[in-house]
Amino acid sequence: MRIVDEWTHKDLRVSVFHMNGRYSVKLEQGLLEQTYKFRDGQVENPQQLKELLSEEFYDSSQNLFIHMGLAQANLFAENNEEEDFAIII
Repeated sequence: MRIVDEWTHKDLRVSVFHMNGRYSVKLEQGLLEQTYKFRDGQVENPQQLKELLSEEFYDSSQNLFIHMGLAQANLFAENNEEEDFAIII
């Protein structure tokens, strides 16, 4: 798998990968990432793929990142309950 194109869109890092005639797109925001894979023949080249990625697609991805971030934060919130200690004077 090799990177054939990269760019930023607002606060997203977008990478296009190519392997065995198939393309995939990885979106990164901070420590979170989303990957979209395409079948053989769906995308002919990186430029076509870049043109397919509409503003609506990016907005939808941003919303998913928000939900992913909340889910990740909840993992740690459940385990961060403070223990009750006796007050020592």
